[in-house]
Amino acid sequence: DRVLRSQKSEDVESLEKEDSVGPVNNVRHKIVVMGAAKVGKSSIITQFLYGTFSSKYKRTVEEMHHGDFNVAGVHLTLDILDTSGAYEFPAMRALSISSADAFILVYDVTDSSTFEEARTLRDQIHETKATSNVPIVVVGNKIDLAGNREASTVMNKF
Repeated sequence: DRVLRSQKSEDVESLEKEDSVGPVNNVRHKIVVMGAAKVGKSSIITQFLYGTFSSKYKRTVEEMHHGDFNVAGVHLTLDILDTSGAYEFPAMRALSISSADAFILVYDVTDSSTFEEARTLRDQIHETKATSNVPIVVVGNKIDLAGNREASTVMNKF
C-alpha cells in the first residue's frame, strides 16, 4: 500500500496561521473510488490531487491518497482510496465500502460493460451500507476517446 499526499489550498498561509492562532474547523472524509479495471480511476485521482497525467497503465492493488484543502475557512482532509478494478478479494472490497463516507464510481464511456459494473458496485454499496442514502458520484471517463460512446444508452437506466 502506498500513501500519497497532496495539499491544495486557496491560501495555505492563512490556513497555517489559523492553526497557530486558534482552533480551525477540521473535517476528514474517506472517499472510495471504484470501477472496472482500466477505466481510469488512478488517472482521475492523480489529475485531481497532483495535476498530472500519465498515459501508461499501471495496475493498482490499493493505494491511499490524501488531499488537504482549505474550503471557506474549513480544513478539509480527503482520504481517497484508489481500489483495484479486479476485485480479487471480496472481503477487502466489503471492508473498503463499510469504512467509506462517500464513493466515486468510474466507468469508461467507450465500454458499456464498465457502466454495468458501476451499477453492480452501486448495488453492493447499498447492500453493504444497509441503506440507499449514500453519497455516490458516477463519473464517465475517457470522453476524449469517445468516438464510440457505448455507455450512453445504458446510462439512462442507472
